[in-house]
Amino acid sequence: MSGGMPTCFWNIQLGDSIAPAELCNQIELECHPELTASCRQIEDFFNRHGHLIFSDPVTEMVQLIFFKMEDEVKHLLLKEKNLIFPGIKSSKRLFVLSPAAWQYIVQTQRVIAELIERIRHLLNHFQTNPSSSKEWQQCVQQFFQLEKKIHQWIFVEQNILYPSSLQTFSIN
Repeated sequence: MSGGMPTCFWNIQLGDSIAPAELCNQIELECHPELTASCRQIEDFFNRHGHLIFSDPVTEMVQLIFFKMEDEVKHLLLKEKNLIFPGIKSSKRLFVLSPAAWQYIVQTQRVIAELIERIRHLLNHFQTNPSSSKEWQQCVQQFFQLEKKIHQWIFVEQNILYPSSLQTFSIN
């Protein structure tokens, strides 16, 4: 096992020793804002420049899929912040994540991962044409960064947070 807690959410790996409540705090303070900011930057691009690039049906499809993915992310982040994480962080009551709730989280994260994978495919694995505008190239780079963040978020929650919090609460 690694010693102690990583200083950054994005460096968390299997074997890191992190209390579930502290991990919830790290996810809320580092992960949620970064995912939200990345989505906001992409959304801003579409709001400012979308009319210039929609002659391409692929780009229009990317936008539609992105907005669906963003909606899924926002709803799950709200549920984590307002329902799931307060239960995990509460030391005064036993928190039990029902199988239905766990399945909902896993299924929603699977949908999010599938949507970003579709965007990756549509954007030719995030490769842009050299003649593309600088703004579009930056947007595609932001998609790439968002994909990395989404996969790290899902990995940490599914492999560290929820298994450790279920284990912690089943022992007590």
